[in-house]
Amino acid sequence: MYGNKYDIKHYLNIEHHIYYTMTHTLDYWSQYLQPDDYEYVIEYVENIKNNRKNDKMMILSGPGRSGKSTLIRDIFSYIGKDECIYCGQDGSEIYGPLYKLWNVCDISDQTKKKTIQLFENLIDYNQSIISDTPHVERVNSRILAKSRIIRMEHVF
Repeated sequence: MYGNKYDIKHYLNIEHHIYYTMTHTLDYWSQYLQPDDYEYVIEYVENIKNNRKNDKMMILSGPGRSGKSTLIRDIFSYIGKDECIYCGQDGSEIYGPLYKLWNVCDISDQTKKKTIQLFENLIDYNQSIISDTPHVERVNSRILAKSRIIRMEHVF
C-alpha cells in the first residue's frame, strides 16, 4: 500500500490518523549494512522507541573500526541516553532500574554459567539487548540461538 516502509518511511500516527514522511536518524548506516540487516536494525530500534518488545538480542559483529560502537552510541542517542544502559561484564546493572535497552560489551567474553543464564532470561522476557563482538564464533551457543547477528564489514 505504501511501498517499502524503510525506503519510503511512511509512518502512521494512530492517535491523529496522519501519515507523514520521516528521514530516520540512523539512515546513514544503510550504506554500511546489508539491506536486510539495516531493516532489522531499524525495526528493532523502532520497537524499543515505541515500547514494543523484541524477541532477540542484537549482536553487531565485525572487525575493529567497523563502526560497532559508533552505531550503538547512535542508537542510544536516538532512543534517549537516559533510557539505555551500558552493562559491565558481570551484568550487575540488572539489579538496578529497568531500561529500554541494555548494551552488553563484547558478548563473546561472557563465559560464566550464571551470567549466560542471566542474559538468556533477559532475552526470554523480551528485554532489548544489543552487544558487539569481533568474535561471533566465541559467543555462547545458547545466546547465539536467541540472537540476530548484524554483520558490519566496512572498516573506517
